[in-house]
Amino acid sequence: MHYDLIVKNGFLVSPEECVRGDIAVKDGKIAKIKDIDPADTAKEIYDAEGKHVFPGIIDAHVHFRDPGLTEKEDFETGSVAAAMGGITLAADMPNVIPATSTPDLLREKIKIAKEKSCIDFALFSLLTNDNLGEMKALKECGALGFKVFFGTSTGSLACPSMDMLAKQMDESARLGMRIGFHCETNEINDNFTSIAKNECEIPDGFWLDYARPVISEVNAIKVIASLAQESGIKIHIHHVTSYDGAMLCSEAREHGIDLTAETCPHYLLFDSENFTHKVLPPIRDETHRDGLWESIGNGIIDMIASDHAPHSQAEKAVTTWESPAGLCGTETLVPLLLNEVNSGKLGINDFVRLTSENPAKIWGIYPQKGCLKPGADADLTIADMNMKKTLCASELHSKCKTTPYDGMEVTGVPVCTIVRGEFVMKDCKFSGKKGFGKLVSPQFPSH
Repeated sequence: MHYDLIVKNGFLVSPEECVRGDIAVKDGKIAKIKDIDPADTAKEIYDAEGKHVFPGIIDAHVHFRDPGLTEKEDFETGSVAAAMGGITLAADMPNVIPATSTPDLLREKIKIAKEKSCIDFALFSLLTNDNLGEMKALKECGALGFKVFFGTSTGSLACPSMDMLAKQMDESARLGMRIGFHCETNEINDNFTSIAKNECEIPDGFWLDYARPVISEVNAIKVIASLAQESGIKIHIHHVTSYDGAMLCSEAREHGIDLTAETCPHYLLFDSENFTHKVLPPIRDETHRDGLWESIGNGIIDMIASDHAPHSQAEKAVTTWESPAGLCGTETLVPLLLNEVNSGKLGINDFVRLTSENPAKIWGIYPQKGCLKPGADADLTIADMNMKKTLCASELHSKCKTTPYDGMEVTGVPVCTIVRGEFVMKDCKFSGKKGFGKLVSPQFPSH
C-alpha cells in the first residue's frame, strides 16, 4: 500500500495506553496504525524514533484578536504561535471588534480565519440580549459553541439579562449546543475592588485575588448551574481558578447537570504570592492551586487550555488597575504540561485526555479530532520528552510577547505539528502556510 505519510517508530499515546507503533496517513486521514506492513511505502516517511506521538493537541480557549484588535494578534500570527507550540486546532473566543454575535459577523470571521490560519480553527459565538432568534443560524454557520461573559473581563461585554439567558439556555439545549461561561459576578467584583482601591493595604500579589474574590466565581457557577438544571443544557465553565469552584462543578454533576470544566496552566503553576501578571479571573493562593491539581487527578477538571490573550507591553506597563488582563499562552501550553508530565505531577495519558480527547468530545468534534484512530483527521503532535528548553519571551511567535514563563526551563518539547497529514512544524522549524487551516464545527444534533 502506498500512503502520503508514514510516521514510524514513535510511542503512540492515547488516554489508555502508550505503545510503540507506526501511523499511516492517506488523504489527510489516519489510514492505519500500529501494524503497518514493512513493505508499505509513502511519499514521506518520518522517523519518530524515541519520540512520543500524541493525537493533535487542541487549545480550546484562545483570543487571536481578529478582527478589530489585530495590533495585538491576528489569525496568522496566532496560528503560527500555536503550531510552533504543537497545537493542531485552536478555538477562538468572540470578544473581538465587532463581537462575533450574528451570523454575518461569524461568516466574516470564518473568511478571515480561512485566509490567514495555518492550523485548523473553531469559533465561538457570543450570546447577547439581542441574538436569541439567531442562535439556530449561528449553529448552521458553524459556531463551535456559545460564550457568555457572566462577569466582565477585559472590555465591557455584558451578560444577557437573567430572563433572556434562561431563554437562550432553553434554545441552546434544543439545538444540542454547549454554552461556555466566564464565571465572575460583577456586583461582588465591584464591591471588593472599591474596598481594595480605597481602604485596604493589601500585600503585593494578593490585591487582585482580594478585589475579585473566590466567592465571585462560586456565586456565578451556582447561578449558572441552577439555570442549567431547569433547561437540561450542556454547559462548560471556562478557566476555573479555585478549589471551591471545582467542587461546585462536581456537585452540579451529581445533580445530573451536563457540566464540563477547564483550567489553565497559570492557575496550576503559580499562586497569588508569586504572580505579577494581570489575568482575569485572578490567580488564587496555594490552597486553590493544589486543589485544582487534585481536581485534575479525580476527573473534576476535564480540560486544560491556554486562555491565550496577548496585549502589548505598552498596554501592560500602566498601573495594575488600568492594565488589560491576559497573557500569551498558546505556544507554551504543551511544553509546560509536558514538563509536568516529566516531573510526575501529570500522567502522560491524562495529558492526552485533558488536551486532546476531552476538548474534542466536549465541543462535539470527536472522533474527527482528538484521537489516533483510523478515519480521524491525521492531526499529530510529536514531542521529544527528553529535550530541554528555556522558554524565552522574545522567541514567541505572537505579535505581543507578554508571558510569565520567560526564563522557565522545561523538559519535554513539541518538535512536529501535523495537521491533516501536512507538517506545519517539522523538527522545530515552521513549515506551514497561511490559508491552510479549515473551520471545524460540532456535530451536535438538534432535539
